[in-house]
Amino acid sequence: MLIEHRVYTLAPGTEASFWDAQHERGEHGLRPILDRLIGTYAARSGATDQIVSLYRYDSFEDWQTRLFGLYRQAELQPYFRAVRPLIRHQESRLLAPAPLSELTPLWSNSGRDWLPAHGPVFTSSRASSVMDELTLTFAAGGVPACWEAMARHGLTDDAVVMTGLCAGFSTIVGTLNQVLLYWQYPDLEASLLQRTHLRESARWNDFLRELAPVDVHAESRLLAPSRVVDMSPLYAQR
Repeated sequence: MLIEHRVYTLAPGTEASFWDAQHERGEHGLRPILDRLIGTYAARSGATDQIVSLYRYDSFEDWQTRLFGLYRQAELQPYFRAVRPLIRHQESRLLAPAPLSELTPLWSNSGRDWLPAHGPVFTSSRASSVMDELTLTFAAGGVPACWEAMARHGLTDDAVVMTGLCAGFSTIVGTLNQVLLYWQYPDLEASLLQRTHLRESARWNDFLRELAPVDVHAESRLLAPSRVVDMSPLYAQR
C-alpha cells in the first residue's frame, strides 16, 4: 500500500474556480484516481489557497498507471485547460502507514484498506467537518524513534490522543523524516477544543520531550473537505 500526499498552491483567490473547474472533467473523467482517493481538502489555516489531497494506491506501479494514464485522454483536455492555469505550485510526497495498527484504523498493511467503493465513514456533514493535519519533522532516524516513543508512552491508550484520530503515516519519498497524523472532527469548535486537550495531555507532552533530541518540529493545519461530492468520499452528508 502506498499513500500519496499531493498539494496544489493556487493563485490567490481562485479556490472557488478550482472547485468549479471539476465540472469540466465530467462524472467519470478522473475515475482511475478518484477510485483511490481518500479525500481532497482546502487549507483553512497556515498557508492559504492550498488544496491537499490524499490517495491510497496498491503500489508505485498502480500510482504511475492510474495517474499518468490520464494526461493524454482527449476528453480531459478541457479540464486540464481550466484547472492548470489556477495552480502556481505542485508538490507530492509518498507515505507509508504507521506500524502501530491503532494509528491506522482505515489504512494499514495488516488488512485495513478503505476505498471510496466501500462507502462513507464519517457521519458528520462535509460542510462543517474539519480534518486536523499534524506534521512532525525529525532529524535522520527520528521516524522509528517516534513510533517507539509512541508505544513506550502508551499514546494509543490515551483517550485524548486517540479521539478523532483516523490516520498516521510517515514519508518515504519527498520530504523525508516526517510523521503525519490526522484527526477528524465534526466542526471547528470540536477541533479547537481537542487541540487544547492535546496540549494539556501529560502523555503527549512526555512523548514530545523525549523526541526533542531528534529535532522535532511540529506544524499543524486545519483542512476543510471538498464541496465536490466525489472528492470527499469519506463523508456521508453534504
